[in-house]
Amino acid sequence: MKRAIALAFVVLVAFGATAAALAKPSATKAVAETKVPCSQATIAVTGPFTGPAASAGLDQRNWARTFLTDWNAGKPILGVPKGFRRTKLKSVEADTRLDSQLAATVAVQLRANKNILAVNGFSGSQENVAGGPILRRGGLSFVSGSATRASLTDPTTPDGSVLKNGFFRRVVPTDKDQGATDAAFALKTMGVKSGDTVMTVDQAEAYSVPLIGLIGSLLGKAGVKVDHESQADTQTDFTSLANKAVAERAKAVILASQVASNAQLFASQLKADGFTGKFLGTDGTFDSSKFKVPGSYISSFSLDIHDVAVAAPFVSQFESKYGKTNSFGAPTFVAVQMIAMGISNACADGKATRSEVRAAVGKVSLSTSLLGKPIAFQSTGDVKGGVGFTIFQIGSDGQYNVVQKG
Repeated sequence: MKRAIALAFVVLVAFGATAAALAKPSATKAVAETKVPCSQATIAVTGPFTGPAASAGLDQRNWARTFLTDWNAGKPILGVPKGFRRTKLKSVEADTRLDSQLAATVAVQLRANKNILAVNGFSGSQENVAGGPILRRGGLSFVSGSATRASLTDPTTPDGSVLKNGFFRRVVPTDKDQGATDAAFALKTMGVKSGDTVMTVDQAEAYSVPLIGLIGSLLGKAGVKVDHESQADTQTDFTSLANKAVAERAKAVILASQVASNAQLFASQLKADGFTGKFLGTDGTFDSSKFKVPGSYISSFSLDIHDVAVAAPFVSQFESKYGKTNSFGAPTFVAVQMIAMGISNACADGKATRSEVRAAVGKVSLSTSLLGKPIAFQSTGDVKGGVGFTIFQIGSDGQYNVVQKG
């Protein structure tokens, strides 16, 4: 492995932070059914804390920290019943840089740390495809606050059959919902009609390829001429695609990406070339510090957390310590909460195994949450009742304004 692994460790305890180290990987020692004293109970918080998606990853990390601080201090948290017996948690933070290979390496190390009972993550769908099977073989439950690839929870797909139900869960909707939402929005609000041309662009990775495929299929069924293009997220020159969109008089361009700066570059190049159609970026482009071309649309599971009344005290707490949230990380607060409550329930006798935690996490049910909605898991790992995608439009002041609620 040529890439360095950046692992930062944070142990949150009642009176401060102490360092924790990951155990060295072992190929022979089984750790899945080790009885862990609950005084040592540890969760891993993963995310792209550096690299092209760092602003999203840091927002996730800081929301996880906010939850753990309140949890260990015994402060009131939405959805936690009064009198609920909490197990104080240590945590390990691991930077994955939105990189599949790095996620797999991190997964090996997390799996080998016998005190880790569950993992928050992975953030990116491609990271779950690569690192998820490793966590699963170690018996670990892992809950994501952002991975939307539909096949991760579908046992009939190669992804789902490898991850298996009962291991991977998420508190966000899937791309089946996002694809349908985006296609319908293009037809109803962006002015796309039968016979028009729409350019759809994926970034040649596990998240964007199936999502763009679904959007294109739905548009095609409506009589739209779909120009499906693919450009790796490491390639940041969108000149040829912009020129083509203008030449074919595309009514809209839809980019599925996990790198908000790529949406900024592409939308800016389109405008510079005289493109007069509409631009829509999918949830990975949701970052008001990096993607701010006025008039552009974004579909996202990340509702504006500032609009959730019950979340106001937590938003205030977050922003007083970390600065303004971009809302992308708010679901991670809930993902970590589901893990924390599961571990606490598994720790009734003072010790817990990973299998006990997996089962307990699946049974957690929040009557309300930071997201303003009840949260519980289906057997597949998706949220019961579903969660919708919200459509935002960027204003002239760079603000993300809700134009269609999820």
